[in-house]
Amino acid sequence: MQSGIYGLFATAYLTFPRVKSTLHISLGLFILVVVLFGAELTYGPVSIPIKDVFRILTGEETAIPSWQTIVMSSRLPRALTACIGGSALALAGMLMQTLFRNPLASPDILGVTGGASLGVALLLLSTGGVAVSGWYLDVSIALSAMVGAMGVLVFILLVAQRIADNLTLIIFGVMFSFLSGAWVSALQFKSTGESLRSFVIWGLGSFADTEYSHIIWMLVILMISLGVVIAILPRLNLLLLGERYAASMGLHVRKTRAVILIVTGLLTGVVTAFCGPISFVGLAVPHMARLLTKTSNHYKLLLPLVLSGGVLGLLSDLGARYFELPVNTIASAWGAPFILYILWRGNGNKSII
Repeated sequence: MQSGIYGLFATAYLTFPRVKSTLHISLGLFILVVVLFGAELTYGPVSIPIKDVFRILTGEETAIPSWQTIVMSSRLPRALTACIGGSALALAGMLMQTLFRNPLASPDILGVTGGASLGVALLLLSTGGVAVSGWYLDVSIALSAMVGAMGVLVFILLVAQRIADNLTLIIFGVMFSFLSGAWVSALQFKSTGESLRSFVIWGLGSFADTEYSHIIWMLVILMISLGVVIAILPRLNLLLLGERYAASMGLHVRKTRAVILIVTGLLTGVVTAFCGPISFVGLAVPHMARLLTKTSNHYKLLLPLVLSGGVLGLLSDLGARYFELPVNTIASAWGAPFILYILWRGNGNKSII
């Protein structure tokens, strides 16, 4: 009995530095999120002092009344969208890389984002731009994107049951992305009017032009997804060791796959619906979190991952505002070199997750 207690204390003593280190990393990332969030609210064509931003957020009056409109109607929704959207895509990317045990798995690489885009295109373009607005339009766009995203995920999963090679699976995803892109292009070619212009702007990807109703949708989906992921953390760790080993340990692999697919489809679909297709965030952020924490253990990885997604979402949006470019351009500019570094650092080893 005493030896068991001593062993428990010894294990806790040895693992405490790692937990403490992870908490320090998470605290640093949280501070960085707060700083970048503040920069989102103060930076712009009209510079607003941080003390006036605090007054606006607390409901006090400021010297210039127009500042309240700028912060509450433009900058605050944009900052919230960038933070929530970045975290959601990072979580979706981690789930896909865990499920497929592939460092290149992500919503945009495997065609999931393309499927969500196709769902939105079918809604907005094939209907001829039917004039609907309000909550009905929000729900319709979100559901269309989620159905499109989960449809691609189911297709990829069916292919994965027949093809074990990860590289071939990636190629299937890329080809499906091209195919969905071709369908979207055909719909755009046949469409005219305001619906086409709106879809083209949406397709560039942006954290701007979101309403508080959109943000509530994204936040609810993110919170539900986080709750589900926390509940299946032990299963995710088992999947890292391979499906056969996980099954031998009593894991119901098919049920876990279904849960991961649904959560990933919801996350990717809701962000793509309201922000457009955002590339590289879901692919790069999980690797960044693993580099920071030096672990693939999902218990230690989850919080830094979500915070890192918020950091990169806010950074990408700030860069897009500064250079007056789409978010996708900025995300690709830092995401592509980082992924090349990850692949080079892996020295040809495919299992770098």
